[in-house]
Amino acid sequence: MSNKKSESYDFWFNNPEFDEHDQFGEKYYVNNFYKDVTFNLDIPKEGYIVVFGTAKSISFDLLCQKYGYDRCIGFDLYNPNSHEKVIIKDCNELSEEDNIPIAFVHNDIGSMPHTPELKIKVQKWLIKNIIPGGYVMGNNNLNRAKFKFEELMIENGFENILFADLPPHFIKNLPIDRVEGYMISKKL
Repeated sequence: MSNKKSESYDFWFNNPEFDEHDQFGEKYYVNNFYKDVTFNLDIPKEGYIVVFGTAKSISFDLLCQKYGYDRCIGFDLYNPNSHEKVIIKDCNELSEEDNIPIAFVHNDIGSMPHTPELKIKVQKWLIKNIIPGGYVMGNNNLNRAKFKFEELMIENGFENILFADLPPHFIKNLPIDRVEGYMISKKL
């Protein structure tokens, strides 16, 4: 691991910049992503439920409770709440040895302003592991790095559904900037 500021524990868990995200606590917008969007998807019965970037695991644990702890896996550089299903891993090191069949995944690793290369690398790894009918939740093209996530997903056999195009009851509890910047991609 390098000594980059964005890889330090304090950067992610003692940074006032993340106050707007409730320091990844009970009011973190991802909680509503899962309750209002993910829980309404027809996720395949086989395959893992995976989160890259579990932070304090509060949101991740909602998935564990809904889909079963045995089916859920989280990856992060840290595991501050010692969640039993989080694997501590530098996701820059993802390889074919880490391959697993995935039914649903949320790419919440790092952030586009701070770690765009990592988020893109994880996206490219995970698209190879999604089973037919499985879902990827993550950024669309309206991201700070201007990466073409929508095109990447289409080129790899996915159909994109922008959050802005979801039924109103799916997105009523989400911040408008998150609605505009996120999508779900379904493997065809």
